[in-house]
Amino acid sequence: MSASLPFALAVAFAVSLVVTRVAEVVGRRRSLLDIPNERSSHAVPTPRIGGLGIIAGTIAGWLIATGTPDPTLVVILAASLMLAVVGLIDDVRVTSVPFKYSGQLIAAAAVAIAIRPALDLSILGLDVVIDGPAALLIVTIWLTALTNAVNFMDGIDGLIGGVGAMVCLLATAVVAAGTVPLVACVAVACLGFLVWNQAPASVFMGDVGSQFLGLVIGAALLLQPTGTTAMAPVVLLVAPLLLDTGYTLIARAIARKDILAGHREHLYQRLVVAGRSHREVAAGYIVATAVTGSLAIAWASLSPVLQALAIVALVAGFVAEVALVRRAEATAGVGRDSVEPAAPV
Repeated sequence: MSASLPFALAVAFAVSLVVTRVAEVVGRRRSLLDIPNERSSHAVPTPRIGGLGIIAGTIAGWLIATGTPDPTLVVILAASLMLAVVGLIDDVRVTSVPFKYSGQLIAAAAVAIAIRPALDLSILGLDVVIDGPAALLIVTIWLTALTNAVNFMDGIDGLIGGVGAMVCLLATAVVAAGTVPLVACVAVACLGFLVWNQAPASVFMGDVGSQFLGLVIGAALLLQPTGTTAMAPVVLLVAPLLLDTGYTLIARAIARKDILAGHREHLYQRLVVAGRSHREVAAGYIVATAVTGSLAIAWASLSPVLQALAIVALVAGFVAEVALVRRAEATAGVGRDSVEPAAPV
C-alpha cells in the first residue's frame, strides 16, 4: 500500500461527507428533487443525488490505500461507475426499465468476465464447484439481483447507507486481502453519507448511489482468499436485503400485481406506514445484517448440523419479522392495500 489504511479511510469519510453535502446543495439549486407522492416515506422535496458522495469517498480512499491497482478491482470500479452514470441519468430524468436493466447486465457481465469465478456451493455437507460459462451466468444474475435489491431497499432514511456500511465492515473478514481496502473505504464512505442521510434526511442516495453500491459490494464479496468463492457467506452477508426483496416480489406475483411497477409493499416500508420510525426500522435491518454477517464469517467452521440449525434460525427470524409487520399493521389499523400506490423512489 502507498499509504496507511487508517489515513485512506479518514480521507474516504471526509470526501464522502463533503461531496454528499455539495450534492445536496447542487440538487436543490438544480431542482433534482424527490417530490413526495402517495407512496413516499418522506414529506418534503429532498435532493436525490447524495450517492455521489459515496462514490467520491470510495474512490478517493481506495486510490490512496492502494499502490499498484489490482486490474480486477479497476474493472469492478469502472463497471460500477458506468452503472452509477446510468443511475444518475435516471435521477435527472426518469428512464425506462429496459434502459436501466441493460446497463446492469453490461456492467455485471463485464465484472463476471474480469473475476472469472469458480463458485463453491458448500452447504450442509454438500460441496459443488461451478466454473466456466455456468459460473459467469450465475455471477451476472447475482450482481443484477443484488443491485436491484439495494435499489429497492433504498426507500427510507439511513437503511441502505447503514446496511451497506455494516456489510462492508463484516466483509473485511471474508474477502481477499487485496480487496479489504476497497470494502473498508466503501464502509466509511457510507458513514460519511449517513451524516446527512440519517432521519430526517436532508439528501437521498438516489439511483446513482444505490446502483454503484449494489454492484461494487456484490462484486467485492466474490473476491475471497482461496480463489474460489464460497457463496453461502456471500448470501448471508446481505440476507436481510434479499429476504425482504424476494418475499415482496413473490407476494406481488402471487397477487398478480406488476412486479416491475414501483410500490410501497416492502416489509420495511410497511413498518413505517404502520407507525415505526425510520431510525427504528433502519436500526433493525442493520442489526439483522450484523447477525447474518457474523454467521457468514463463522459459516466455514460450522458442522453440517450447526449449518442446518442456523438456516432454521434464519427462516424463523424472517417469519417473525413478517409476523411483526402484520401485527404492527393490525395495531395501526392499516393493511397492504393502503400501501399499494406505485412510482419508484
